[in-house]
Amino acid sequence: MSFRPLSDSALQSKGCDVAASQLMKWNSDTVGMAYAGNEDTIEQLLDSARNWAHTTGWAVYRAGEQMHLIGQGDPRMQWPSSVANEAFEAFCSSWRLQRWPTGRGESVLGWLLAPVDDAAQPALTELALRLGTELQTNTLARAQITQRVLYEITYLASSTRDRSVFLVGVHRLLASLIDAENFYLALYDPRTGKIDYPYYVDIIDVDALEAENYEYLDPSRLSLTGQVLTTGQPLLIDAAGILAAEAQGRFYCVGDRPEFWMGAPLKNASDDVFGMLAMQVYEVSRIYSAEDRALFLVVARHVAMALDRILHREDLEETVMRRTLELSALNDALRQEVAERERAEHLQSALFQIAELSSQPGDMAELFQTLHGIVGELLFAQNFYIALFDDATSEVTFPYFVDERQLTCPSARRGRRGLTEYVIRQRRPCLIDSGEAERLSAGGEIEIAHESVRSYSWLGIPLFDGDVVRGVLAVQSYTSQVRYTLRDQELLTFVSRHIDTALSRRTAAEAIHAANLKLEARVQSRTRELDHANAKLQHENSHDALTGLPNRTYLQQRLNLAWSRFGSEGGHLAVMFIDLDRFKLVNDSLGHHFGDLLLMQAAHRLHGCLRDTDMLARLGGDEFSVLAPEAPLDVLIDIAERILVAFDLPFLINGHEVFSSCSIGIVSADSQFHHEPADLLRDADAAMYRVKSAGRDSYAVFNQEVRREVSDQVEREGALRNALKRTDELLPYFQPIVSVESGELLALEALVRWHQPGGRVIAPGEFLPDVEGLRLIGRLDLYMLTSVAVILAQPQHANWPAVHVNCSSYSMTRPDFANEVLALLARHQVSPSRICLELTEGALVAEPAIARLTMQQLADNGMSVVLDDFGAGFSSLSYVHQYRFSGLKIDKSFILELTSSARSRAIVRAIVRMAESLDLSVVAEGVEDEATLDLLREMGAGQAQGYYFAKPMGLEALLASSLIVDVARPGTPLPDGFA
Repeated sequence: MSFRPLSDSALQSKGCDVAASQLMKWNSDTVGMAYAGNEDTIEQLLDSARNWAHTTGWAVYRAGEQMHLIGQGDPRMQWPSSVANEAFEAFCSSWRLQRWPTGRGESVLGWLLAPVDDAAQPALTELALRLGTELQTNTLARAQITQRVLYEITYLASSTRDRSVFLVGVHRLLASLIDAENFYLALYDPRTGKIDYPYYVDIIDVDALEAENYEYLDPSRLSLTGQVLTTGQPLLIDAAGILAAEAQGRFYCVGDRPEFWMGAPLKNASDDVFGMLAMQVYEVSRIYSAEDRALFLVVARHVAMALDRILHREDLEETVMRRTLELSALNDALRQEVAERERAEHLQSALFQIAELSSQPGDMAELFQTLHGIVGELLFAQNFYIALFDDATSEVTFPYFVDERQLTCPSARRGRRGLTEYVIRQRRPCLIDSGEAERLSAGGEIEIAHESVRSYSWLGIPLFDGDVVRGVLAVQSYTSQVRYTLRDQELLTFVSRHIDTALSRRTAAEAIHAANLKLEARVQSRTRELDHANAKLQHENSHDALTGLPNRTYLQQRLNLAWSRFGSEGGHLAVMFIDLDRFKLVNDSLGHHFGDLLLMQAAHRLHGCLRDTDMLARLGGDEFSVLAPEAPLDVLIDIAERILVAFDLPFLINGHEVFSSCSIGIVSADSQFHHEPADLLRDADAAMYRVKSAGRDSYAVFNQEVRREVSDQVEREGALRNALKRTDELLPYFQPIVSVESGELLALEALVRWHQPGGRVIAPGEFLPDVEGLRLIGRLDLYMLTSVAVILAQPQHANWPAVHVNCSSYSMTRPDFANEVLALLARHQVSPSRICLELTEGALVAEPAIARLTMQQLADNGMSVVLDDFGAGFSSLSYVHQYRFSGLKIDKSFILELTSSARSRAIVRAIVRMAESLDLSVVAEGVEDEATLDLLREMGAGQAQGYYFAKPMGLEALLASSLIVDVARPGTPLPDGFA
């Protein structure tokens, strides 16, 4: 395989010709349309000012990566075309210039400059104000359009399964913001160095690629594309910069050199480069502005997140398709095996019937008719006859003859040379088609019958009485659709040996007839059994084996039909997505059999809350769905409320009372937002997850607010990924853990706080639910551990007490987590005993074996692990017994009610006694008043934590407080008034 290397300025993917022509029109029609009127107004203001009688010694610069000149009064003055931001102050001072700001956004949008001597001219102040108004209008319009484009890219990724449709849509949306006439996207496999180009539009070198649309990265001569893919950094460069890079041998432009080229890497959730976006222009007048470049980088990040999800979905669908094909092949093999087994059973049944015939009474006509039926069960025998041969007279008779063309039975004959006589002479089975018949006829072996009764395929088997041929059994076909094979010949030959025995005992025909009736009854019974089995199999294929409810496949079929009616007739169509809350905890704690019983009872309750026209289906696991045709939204809400009320009652399973609420998502079909049936399930699922995030045990209706939340979640996830790359946003806050008896400081807990760029500080409860279960939360765990290790490694903090750090279930169930933590602490020279991990029971439920090994490895190296939120889980007591915990933290829900609830006091007292017997430390979380502290002291609780002692504080606040003085002397009480 050989082809010309792909260039950065010329690459054309198959199927992009139409997109190219369309996007050229988009560029000419749409680029700048949103700003054209505003830019014209700015130019009119500048033209008017050039004709002033006051002064023309002015110039206007627009802010950006540099200050760019956009207009001047006197064309004879040599104003620089651009000025670096850091040199702008010195430039104005050296030229003795007065500055007027022209509009403000997050910063100044531009400046009007004029000599200091003209500073008193009021016209200059008015010009600055008017220019500022137009520039601010321009900036606001661009921001609004940019926000819409980013939302539409996110929505496009979630609403289409076709990658090519997504890429065309991204190009169209990008073209509405920036000059995107020349645009392409590359996908990169770092393991093989292969670069695919699934989408490309360019107006210059359209013949660069002839057949294939991929290449391999050449590290010795990197292209502009290769430079972005290998460095993982954006590249914004003009023609002069490209020439300079080529002269230095850093990277090269393959093909026509653009006047300006922009490329941005596409990174996945693991921050690995999997592709890049590029845009380029070939005219100096169309070089991208600073705003265009910034917009390009923002859009590229959104495209990366959206495309990563699409590629992940494609990989998943490919895996499902491959597994489906494997199952299909296995099913075909099974069907073949079943067919072979049925064939063997039929043969065995036929032989049995023939054997029975030999002992049954009856005349020859009944015997032959029965034999015809038996042979017909084994192969095509619509045309069947038996001929008998009298060796003494050489006469051939036809006592049984059934034929679709020759309706009368042939008469007895002698000396003929038909196919029957040929088999008698050969004394062997003969399989003869029309061609073989012609050959035998030409050799004088047979005489061909009349054209109207000439067979297409004929099979004759000799019948023996000892060593003497007594006759012939024959079947024939007049159509090419039925052609006998050697396998049929072998089968019929085998059967004929048994027919010989039956014929030799024709005196027992009556007994054979009776046995045949009995066998016919068996055949009918077997047929009924097969019909019942087929009906049962069809039901099992479309229903859940555990609950008996329709399964996902059957639901999809019914949903497709309902969607078709909705599209043609209108009306209402709604879908509910139901997920049992905390089912996995119940299932893993009490066993799968217990969980199955709970699912069966839950299915029964759900069904009892529905209308007769509604269909309840189990999608898998603890997920159910309801298809409600012709149901307005208020009806669905009534159903959801009935379900929630029904689930308030306990489930009685094997003598146990179990409470399991559910989270419900509701969506009503809307042709404006839903384009296929799968969209309804997707939106109902999204609404259900909104309920999960809000605390479960409720319902939510999918609407525009939920749609915006989905987009906002993508934004927050991207912002958190960026925050993990910095050191000034995600910061540890410290809260003391003290002795209940003496008030001594025993430890500090590190709690994450997110300092966002806008100045807002948010707690983990606002952003951690969005990343639970993702690898991103694992990165956050290591980030916090690194931050704490850096602080503890400082010499002035050598005598700090142990610091508690929260650990997610995702990290604790990673096999390599313990090694990574120990290596991290060794790198910063921090002893493992100075860190204590706080772990909730989620990790122990998800992967108990891995969690146990991880905790064992950490404990062997001196690191302690405590069980957080003890008492709030389902079976925390069993975990205390099974795992290497050094202590417990009592869930604050019990501590907050300690002074008002006798039940909470009993539970806390029991936990304290149990911990004492197991030699475990106990920390009471949520202590907010002195009365609670007194009760804990009375119960014998060892440690406490809460707002009564101190709120979480940043490192600077901790060091500035009087508490830090005592840190150097562990074991001293908190300063007076510190609470």
